Amino acid sequence: MNERLKKIRKELGMSQKDFATLLNIKQTAISALETGRAVLTERNKQIIYEKLNVNPDFLENGNGEMFLPELPEDEFTKILAEIDCSDDEFIKQFLRTYWELDEDGKQVIQQFAQGLVQKK
Repeated sequence: MNERLKKIRKELGMSQKDFATLLNIKQTAISALETGRAVLTERNKQIIYEKLNVNPDFLENGNGEMFLPELPEDEFTKILAEIDCSDDEFIKQFLRTYWELDEDGKQVIQQFAQGLVQKK
């Protein structure tokens, strides 16, 4: 599995540091995983399957395609996925807070944002 993990990372153009950030582990742990000195946890496997669309059968056994067929996505869904994978905690907290506002609060933020867009 260690070689397939490295192959997936390289296919995605990710550094060991990027991959470690995604899994919330240290870069040295990625090196240990790729060389077979450590074993991938079930939790990290799930992150790889869900966030990178990796075929579980490929990672576990080397069978099938590396990635599952992608479901059609719209631009908004892709942006949300990028935000989810990023380490920009400000935007994540902002979006959570906005979503939890009542309609009046959302209206205030919308008016402010529209003013910013018009100035741009």
